[in-house]
Amino acid sequence: MQGEREVAARALMEIFEKKSYGNVALRHILARHDHFGRVQKAFVTEIVSGCIRNLTQIDHIIGHFSRLPPGKMKPAIVNILRISVYQMRFMDKVPIFAICNEAVALAKKMGFVRLSGFINGVLRNIARNLNEPPPPDLLEIKYSCAPWIAAHLAQELGADAAEAMLANVCKPPNVTLCVNTRKISPQALLERLAEENVEAGHGNLVDGALVVTKTSDIAALASFQEGCFHVMDQAAMLAVIAAAPSKNTRIIDVCAAPGGKSFLAAYLARDAHIISRDIHDFKLDMLEKSIARLSLNGIFAEKWDATVFDESLRDSADLVIVDAPCSGLGTMRRRPDIKLFKPADSIDGLVALQRNILEASRQYVKPGGKLLYSTCTINSAENMENVKWFLEKFPFRPMDFGANIPNVPEFITAKDGHLQILPQYFDTDGFFIAVFERE
Repeated sequence: MQGEREVAARALMEIFEKKSYGNVALRHILARHDHFGRVQKAFVTEIVSGCIRNLTQIDHIIGHFSRLPPGKMKPAIVNILRISVYQMRFMDKVPIFAICNEAVALAKKMGFVRLSGFINGVLRNIARNLNEPPPPDLLEIKYSCAPWIAAHLAQELGADAAEAMLANVCKPPNVTLCVNTRKISPQALLERLAEENVEAGHGNLVDGALVVTKTSDIAALASFQEGCFHVMDQAAMLAVIAAAPSKNTRIIDVCAAPGGKSFLAAYLARDAHIISRDIHDFKLDMLEKSIARLSLNGIFAEKWDATVFDESLRDSADLVIVDAPCSGLGTMRRRPDIKLFKPADSIDGLVALQRNILEASRQYVKPGGKLLYSTCTINSAENMENVKWFLEKFPFRPMDFGANIPNVPEFITAKDGHLQILPQYFDTDGFFIAVFERE
């Protein structure tokens, strides 16, 4: 039977070999080890996620103390070293001597008896020199990201803000719950979570948000199964709140899955008729299951390609939500594989896709209605350039939504109808919000 460290090392081998999404791969891997308890699953998750978030820096440390560079090592050996270095440098729960002993034992168990001495020597060397090597100057090494991402953020934000963002996304992410206020109040849910041994507190941006600080499997909680909340980042919540959905209105969410914005709109706008669309069957299945769990009878899931205009819905919506497919650079804290594996040319076609979706979606907005455009990225081509293009081309004007969101200096541009949220502001995802009103 595999222990936690072996599962973590093998998980990293699988993720790096396939360049797969770490959170998805880890979920499938842990499902194969149902003998693990909550604490064991949390330990594996922290090690695997932490190694991915800090991979380049960890390899930099290993390379400093090994004559053989990490790229030349066998996958099993380098990943045993990675999980060990992560525990030494980024965790304080396990004594260093135990980390070294466990690594040697794991190497032998995985069939590398001859190399166990090599592992022991490298780790003992690192243990004796915990402050070496000095922090590297290059952002891509210091914060473990692809060089193009470091350069892109520096160009978009300036050097200081880029470094602050990269430092933030190297930290473990929060889990944020959006309270289903149709069923329970935030305070009542906080008390319910305490009974379920979940440590949580109120969000720092959104009244209906709770930030979990210590838990295990959210989906296993009775409060989750009873539909008391859905998981959603506060920045994404703020986008819906900025658009101020109102009661007894029609809302169309054109790229809805997994459904968070539709759900929050339903909490805020009682008796609203919400059409939630997506093009992928498996995402629609997830959406429909969540609608049933949350008991949201006013949301109707439909399969539709958001780039194709549906004549039957022309001029019918009070609010259209366009949470567009994007490069996702604002979500690197939750999906650290993006900063490692995403190629620079992968975002080239996104702007055209986003504009096609906006072109079709704006025709659903009735005169005087609103269109919410949002992305979870930091990229002016996908954000402000699309805003400028949209306003020049179509009969819409930017809507001042400053009164709908917290009055803080970082949100000053909300009065001009748009807002770029950076992760370092409030420990949220990076997010872009623009709200337009049809003339």
